[in-house]
Amino acid sequence: MIGTHAVNLTPLTGPAVDISCLVDTISINHGRDDTASQPEASTATFALSLDTNEEQWPAGLDAGATLTVTTAVAGTVYTRFSGRVTDTELAWQDAAEETPNSQEMQVIAAGKIADLGRRVVGDTPWAQEIDGSRIGRIMSAAGVTLDPLYSDPGTVQILARDVDSQPALDLSQSVAADAGGVVWNTRAGDIRYADANHRRNTQPALELNSCDILVTPKWQRSTSGIVNKVSIGYGVTPEGSEQPRYVAQNDASIGKWGRWEITATTQLAAQADAAAMGSLLLTRNKEPVWLMPTLPVDVAHLDTTRYKALLALEMHDLVFVTGLPVAGAAPTTAYLWVEGWTENLEYGKQEIELAVSGYCRTAPAPRWDDINPAVTWDTAPGTWDEASCIGPQPYTGRWNDVPASTRWNTVPNTVTWDTASGPWVGG
Repeated sequence: MIGTHAVNLTPLTGPAVDISCLVDTISINHGRDDTASQPEASTATFALSLDTNEEQWPAGLDAGATLTVTTAVAGTVYTRFSGRVTDTELAWQDAAEETPNSQEMQVIAAGKIADLGRRVVGDTPWAQEIDGSRIGRIMSAAGVTLDPLYSDPGTVQILARDVDSQPALDLSQSVAADAGGVVWNTRAGDIRYADANHRRNTQPALELNSCDILVTPKWQRSTSGIVNKVSIGYGVTPEGSEQPRYVAQNDASIGKWGRWEITATTQLAAQADAAAMGSLLLTRNKEPVWLMPTLPVDVAHLDTTRYKALLALEMHDLVFVTGLPVAGAAPTTAYLWVEGWTENLEYGKQEIELAVSGYCRTAPAPRWDDINPAVTWDTAPGTWDEASCIGPQPYTGRWNDVPASTRWNTVPNTVTWDTASGPWVGG
């Protein structure tokens, strides 16, 4: 099924107005198409037309106005894009004698992240702090307040620095890249920060089979993503010297595939954080993996439930694809992260092509508490480092939602294992 699309214009001054009847087509780009880069601002390109004998362009349809695109289905409205107009272009359609009265307009709008490229921040030194706090500080200086309910606190310590008037976008994205996080905007245009743990314990939001895909997906496998030697800078650079570095390599991978190195200078403050990042890179990228870059969804033939789930997807959501045809050693099922999408809208038509990435590329390394209770040390597949690629685990809450029992260091010194009353688990 296909929902009903609408375009709402909120001018710089005056009330909002529905301009859906003027819009012929909309093309939306959201998120990113890989796992290495920070997302650019979401954009939407609108093609509009009218007959000036009958109507005129809305006075508020100009640079700075906000355009919001929605799709309504079965009583639920989903925002597909929201952003400010950055460019407008007016022309005439070739309509013989009516040409002077048949006007067309192209409008480009961009999400709020685009604004950060023009907001210069940093007039006082910043102390060392966790990445989520640093991102929040940058955003606050740029006039953006991150909602702690949706933006993550961070996982690594970022070096103190004296910033001298730089664009907020560059500063925030560089911190995010060094910390393994992502600065992104939602479909509704809100700016958020996802830290390196954001995708932990994520369960699939949508399941698709091969019949739900417009064409047979294309699997790709190459050596370009291999990393088997890392050199990661961290900490304060001593005067007249170089930044300390964490260096490690995967000898087995080097022996099989040759040497594929990454060297980076980062804002990480601690050696432990650089080591954790290096270990994860060496584990995730030790050999070529099968990748499916895009997933063109057969939107028109989805049932209502899955159509709604598709429209509700966001960057960082997980899609489970089943029933793929056998093609050599390529997978027939796959867990894929949604990194973004391209979308084309017009009357009675909707095309969505998801940009996706393999589960193992960005899934956080699991904690023992994340693993299915049925898995033991003896039955766990591979090494502990390799457990990051065993796929999403069902959330059991075995420890996270159980109140802590007595800790040994809170028991009086006179109590020993032999004299403690009752079993320790019940202590």
